[in-house]
Amino acid sequence: MNEWRALYKDKVRNAFPRKRILVTGDLMVDEYVTGKVLRISPEAPVPVLDCKEKSMEAGGASNVAHNIKSLGAEVAVAGCVGEDRAGEWLRAHFENLGILTTGIVAEAGRMTTVKTRYATKEQQLLRIDQEDIRDITDASRQKIYDYLLKQIEKLDAVVLSDYKKGVLNDAAFVQRIIRLCKKYDVLVAVDSKSRNIAAFENADFVKPNNLELEEAAGIRIANDAALDIAGRKYLEKSGAKALIVTRGKRGISVFRGQNFREDYAAKDVAVYDVCGAGDTVLSTVSLAMVSGLPISDAVKLANLAAGIVITKWGTAVITPEELIRSIDEE
Repeated sequence: MNEWRALYKDKVRNAFPRKRILVTGDLMVDEYVTGKVLRISPEAPVPVLDCKEKSMEAGGASNVAHNIKSLGAEVAVAGCVGEDRAGEWLRAHFENLGILTTGIVAEAGRMTTVKTRYATKEQQLLRIDQEDIRDITDASRQKIYDYLLKQIEKLDAVVLSDYKKGVLNDAAFVQRIIRLCKKYDVLVAVDSKSRNIAAFENADFVKPNNLELEEAAGIRIANDAALDIAGRKYLEKSGAKALIVTRGKRGISVFRGQNFREDYAAKDVAVYDVCGAGDTVLSTVSLAMVSGLPISDAVKLANLAAGIVITKWGTAVITPEELIRSIDEE
């Protein structure tokens, strides 16, 4: 039992910091407006939020990059922002974290995606999305690809984080990235809300959540039998080497080749906020696999990481120290 603990801790302490990952996809900002609700508005039957604090965090692909950096690896990002305040904040935030930003393209006429959540400590009251989901321009795609081409020989993995906000909407562009990575033996991890899953051919793994799997496979997952059918269909149609399905409180399921489904139970913890937990799983599995762990061990480690992040409020990340402590507690 102690052997796997020692192995996992060694990877987190000694292998993670030596890895270099590039994250490309939909860079977003999560804004939080928090306070107390003490009364209902006399103007309409809605709560009045007495604002106490405003904060901004990295969201979407930005949160994936932050997670990987927090776990100790070197990280670069490539994607699009608008020529606006949120885009400027995100670039400065990355630089403060030590994340390389030269792959970020500021596209004229585009707004940076911002999700603003109004909440008390107990619950979220309202979310407002400001976004531009049009495909990015051909020129922006070429700039992102050119940046990847310059970095590729230094990379251990490329993570594609697709929230359907325009950066990775073009299937040919996604396939072009994957082909380049495979040419240089760079691991490719994909997290995508897209139904155009044939674009993921030869990716090392794809990580949808349960709902995204249902939508992409066109199958309502009401039981384990339906999960098996949907998972096999997704894996075959996508052409990816493995499928990792995050299933909330039911944990994680893995499909590989003709093997049976492998299930990994979620850690039993008090859930505070599930926002960003999928990003934590994506980040941890990617880092663990390029650090030499097989996918089964990488998923076990990611389950521990997700069990930490869901106990935190908002778009949160974890540290190596927290992950090592969780390993010791198993």
